[in-house]
Amino acid sequence: MVNPLLLPFTLPPFYSIQSKDIVPAITKTLDHCRLVIKRIVTQGGPYCWNNLVQPINEATDELNRLFALASHLNSVQNTPALRLAYEEVLILVEEHRTWISQNKVLYQAYNNIKNQAHIYKALSLAQQRTIKHALRDFKLSGIDLPQEMQHRYGEITLRLSTLASQYSNNVLDSTLAWSKLITDKIELSGIPESSILSTKIKAADQDRVGWLLTLDYPSYLSVLTYCDKQCLREEIYRAYLTRASDRGPYAGKWDNTEVMKEEVRLRYELAELLGFSSYSAQSLVTKMAETPTQVSQFLSDLAEKVRPSAKLEFMTLTNFVKRTYYINELQPWDIPYYSEKYKQYLYNFNSEDLRVYFPEYSVLNGLFEIIQRVFGMKCKERYDVEVYHKDVRFFDIFNHEDDLQGSFFLDLYSRDHKQSGAWMGECVSRMRKSNGFLQKPVAYLVCNFTQPLHTQPALFTHNEVITLFHEFGHGLHHILTKIDIPSISGINGVPWDAIELPSQLMEQWCWHPESLKIISEHYQTFEPLSDELISKILEAKNYQSALSIQRQIVFSLFDFRLHQNFNKDDNIKILDIFHDVHNQISILPQLEWNRFPHAFSHIFSGGYASGYYSYLWSSVLSADCWSLFEKNGVFNHEIGLSFLENILMRGGSEDFMTLFYRFRGHKPQIDAFLYQNGIKL
Repeated sequence: MVNPLLLPFTLPPFYSIQSKDIVPAITKTLDHCRLVIKRIVTQGGPYCWNNLVQPINEATDELNRLFALASHLNSVQNTPALRLAYEEVLILVEEHRTWISQNKVLYQAYNNIKNQAHIYKALSLAQQRTIKHALRDFKLSGIDLPQEMQHRYGEITLRLSTLASQYSNNVLDSTLAWSKLITDKIELSGIPESSILSTKIKAADQDRVGWLLTLDYPSYLSVLTYCDKQCLREEIYRAYLTRASDRGPYAGKWDNTEVMKEEVRLRYELAELLGFSSYSAQSLVTKMAETPTQVSQFLSDLAEKVRPSAKLEFMTLTNFVKRTYYINELQPWDIPYYSEKYKQYLYNFNSEDLRVYFPEYSVLNGLFEIIQRVFGMKCKERYDVEVYHKDVRFFDIFNHEDDLQGSFFLDLYSRDHKQSGAWMGECVSRMRKSNGFLQKPVAYLVCNFTQPLHTQPALFTHNEVITLFHEFGHGLHHILTKIDIPSISGINGVPWDAIELPSQLMEQWCWHPESLKIISEHYQTFEPLSDELISKILEAKNYQSALSIQRQIVFSLFDFRLHQNFNKDDNIKILDIFHDVHNQISILPQLEWNRFPHAFSHIFSGGYASGYYSYLWSSVLSADCWSLFEKNGVFNHEIGLSFLENILMRGGSEDFMTLFYRFRGHKPQIDAFLYQNGIKL
């Protein structure tokens, strides 16, 4: 039988893919990539774009598409067979990348183009930047190191990839392992009926009678926010905050303690090999921030600015709880519950009650209308595309002239064996091939929302709507690029601390009265949100915003200090660093057994190691950009086109500060961020 992954395809042939197809397909594609590179470097110079960069780009693109597919399937339907296949190809691909990045003949070939002024200057600015990035990446891969040190570099990068996969698997397995069957519905008092129905369906799916609680995020959050029974809130909180650790109901079974320690040690060793003082210093080479001191100062200054507001927010909450519920001390598992009670008291509405106004079809149609009004782009669903799960949908994006710009798979619901969280993944990158064919970009947009219940459509919370808009912003960045070179098209080549700008900007439309009318419709009465409800939502916009920012600062500073201050002679104490940062920054209570770092996937199995501060850094950028929309009209098409042309279309083809300045007219300023979050100085 022919391997479907070895046949030409534009979109993945999901209906015919089997786990056993992945390893042979990627192995054969790797062999082809090596053959192409060996053939190029054997022929010798003089080199130019067409006989060096273009053929390598095309061969690498085939490999990247297959590996992205394997990685995506491993994330959204993590079966044992898929996991084994992914872990095998992960090693093969990492070894290949090291072989390329330490190929001195190939490095000299790129240098050959850079050093031939008449050839280099004839290249487009995007092509020149591609060469610069390639030479930079050769340096960051140890091209100048002695052979023995190069070999060690390869060992480290390979081991880090394996550890990241192991960490991710431990988090997923420990999340799936815990469940609690409730047999008396009174135990679930306070939880919204829609969430209770979801737990009942979960139990029925396992042929059990009752209500099944799990650690998938919608279930966990519903219990923590609404359940009147404190002991149940505490139980699920402890289970969630001790996942993949030495504590909790599965203590030691999927413990990430040694995985984390080894990752931090290896990252430091990698940085040291390359001549950097820390992994943080190494990571900033490809970011907007220039020095570790700049990042630390940014986070410290922000912490100082939000601390008074955070203290006031927590003090008013505790006073309300004392006055109303006669409780003198809030435990961590009490805070979300009583915060929701206080929010209802202040603004006279329940966050969960908003679900009926945000059915999936209304939110999507509204999102698409906003995209058309602001950027002139139209989204149309297609039904003739193979998908990897029955709930997945597929859409094309067209410009105002009906030219196809790209497409995306939309995977909205939580399910077993799917990693938690929300993300945008690349399926296909934009690229102009040597025969003139333009390959259009395709994205995976993945969330973990509550599934439709019986005859109801999927009903989203306002926070879930914000999450969808966020991931769609990443998707627009990937899809609407006009750069034809994969390594700098879309989000590629963009500094990691600027990568969240488009996604965070898209969130802002979720807080505008006219937008809320567009995206809302009661699924039974078909009425949009009333002016009164919209007014309450906007009043509550900055409810506990300082506490939320403070939480992000804790995570960011913990990540940065962990990678900036570690020394090879240290007896690394990850939890001590986390607790120290929390005690320094946060005014909320902390518990010794909190094992948040053990499931901090962003930095231990994602791309945010020493870069979690990027969320806050990008928040400053997006707030500054949004202030221009606010001043000129949030549906101002001219401003939208400017953002499209200066940010979304440019990828990594130019210096990002230059692009930002071109759109905004000045360098980023923090004032808009503080103002929009209600932080008073």
